[in-house]
Amino acid sequence: DKKEEMISRLCIFALFVVLCYTYQITVLNNVKPCANGNYQNTIKVFTTNGQTNIPRGGSLTVQGSNIGATGLGIQENGLYCRCCGNEAGCLNPDNAGMELVLHGNNCESFQLNNPFYCGKHPPNAKSIVSVSMSGTWPNCIANLNRLPNAPNCQSHC
Repeated sequence: DKKEEMISRLCIFALFVVLCYTYQITVLNNVKPCANGNYQNTIKVFTTNGQTNIPRGGSLTVQGSNIGATGLGIQENGLYCRCCGNEAGCLNPDNAGMELVLHGNNCESFQLNNPFYCGKHPPNAKSIVSVSMSGTWPNCIANLNRLPNAPNCQSHC
């Protein structure tokens, strides 16, 4: 019967919406400034609601409905040189970015994607910030730390 089929499809769609948008990620910022940097707000998070600085030792909880299609944007606020020199219209040095994407209903199943702002070679936070995920779905925790071999900040390139 067409009515039952329509109800079934609506239920599947509603379940999809609930599974995709009822989770949250709490970002814990344990990122130290780079060795020659002196800045307290070491991490900035980008959501569909805008940008929020998180001071070192602070946290921010982001609802899944506020995470864009490309993932949760994470920026380390130090200044780093682009790998391949200056790019037209882009800052160099610049902040380093990456995107955090969760897979399925599992807090520990994630990937980090390269940044995609300004130019082909923006500084990549994947070489600066480690991300470890924990928590129980739908309450995920992203713990951010500076990688031990992260590059130092640069005042010019």
